[in-house]
Amino acid sequence: MDFSSEAPLERGLDANLLVYSLLEGHPAAAVCEQFILGRTGWFTTSLTLLEAKTVLVKVYDVPPPLATRKLRQMAAGPLPVTPIDRAVVEAAMHSADAQGLDLFDAVLLESCRQLGVKRLASADRKLALACRKAGIQAENPMDRRLRGQMATWEAAHLPSKGLPRLLREVHRWLSLSHPEAAGDFWSHTGMGSRLP
Repeated sequence: MDFSSEAPLERGLDANLLVYSLLEGHPAAAVCEQFILGRTGWFTTSLTLLEAKTVLVKVYDVPPPLATRKLRQMAAGPLPVTPIDRAVVEAAMHSADAQGLDLFDAVLLESCRQLGVKRLASADRKLALACRKAGIQAENPMDRRLRGQMATWEAAHLPSKGLPRLLREVHRWLSLSHPEAAGDFWSHTGMGSRLP
């Protein structure tokens, strides 16, 4: 993915669109990549990059070194990564409390406010509502049809949320530190579908 550089900051980029743009074979990959490439003035925060890495690794099972490499390329790309100062942190904590946002999203929203950026791209409906309340235009390239395709793809490719996803993480950790126990664990959990 290649961005045009030297553009003024015009829009914030949330982790979800960043993640989808980097997932090979995901139905939203091309749409998100084209959406990002078709616009200028992007920025994100360091927390957004960390959130994206966590999602790529823990949800989509992207190998950690590959996730790191892709995100480093984006950050060096140029996708400016803005610093997070005390004023943003304090405002983000208040926004998170008042609007029920997670802290990653609240930091991105407050960074937009602090920088005078009037657009924020995200597939998160709660963040979109907070943007509207803050006078920031929420942008989302995903329509209902694409969301349906995503749900179908994710049902076929990802473990269910909750226990199966947690068991997969335990299995991954065991595989790295205790391979023999990992095999037993996976067998006794019905390949991650139930408690042993």
